[in-house]
Amino acid sequence: MGLIAYAVLYTTLATSGLVLVRRSLEDATISELLHDPAFFVGGVLYAASFATFMASLRRFEVLTVFPLFTGIAYATVAIAAVVVLDESLTASRLAGIALVGVGAVLLVR
Repeated sequence: MGLIAYAVLYTTLATSGLVLVRRSLEDATISELLHDPAFFVGGVLYAASFATFMASLRRFEVLTVFPLFTGIAYATVAIAAVVVLDESLTASRLAGIALVGVGAVLLVR
């Protein structure tokens, strides 16, 4: 599997997992979380993203994998938070995402 495939898989798993966990945490007690399948599925997806990250480190340099995966994940989590969780995407948040993207590109080169 190539670097881009790892990045897409990682980003999909991490973003889906974070959104499911975040949605489950809204107004939930601990006992409700223990009975919420979405909470556990989100946790499994997020754990699988970490496993994907580790697998990619076996094949590629950490100075390539970490900034690339982190930069893409920042952007996709922000988009998912706006679309799925109704969070706001302000100009300063967009600027921050852009700066992270620029930093990731510079580190990957």
